[in-house]
Amino acid sequence: MRTIPRRVWILVLLLTCMAASGCPSGCDELTKLLNPTGTSVESVTISPVAAQLTVGQTQQFTGTVLPTGVSDRSVTWSVAPTGLATIDTNGILTAQAPGAVIVTAVSVATPVHTAQAAVTIAGSTLTPGK
Repeated sequence: MRTIPRRVWILVLLLTCMAASGCPSGCDELTKLLNPTGTSVESVTISPVAAQLTVGQTQQFTGTVLPTGVSDRSVTWSVAPTGLATIDTNGILTAQAPGAVIVTAVSVATPVHTAQAAVTIAGSTLTPGK
């Protein structure tokens, strides 16, 4: 026999009470119960959405988590494929080899929310031996 999670029972109880009372101020309590940390992440954006670099150049990326009321607005950074570029925890990408990479910013609070940017890396413009 399956048991119903406690959170579901609390939700049913609150909904029943609110239905009986007309939801005067109980709606705020229901919101707090369903979302205990406050506002939840709705989206992540990345800036710039595209960049063109030369090997050795760097580019600062910024990840924005919305809405602004989210308590943890941080993101983690990654780049794929690896070997063409690296990205640090502050969103600074360093171009290492020619090719194309995708930069991804992932919400720490709600990892299902991500944003991506495209980066094209050209070979070095320096002439060997000079």
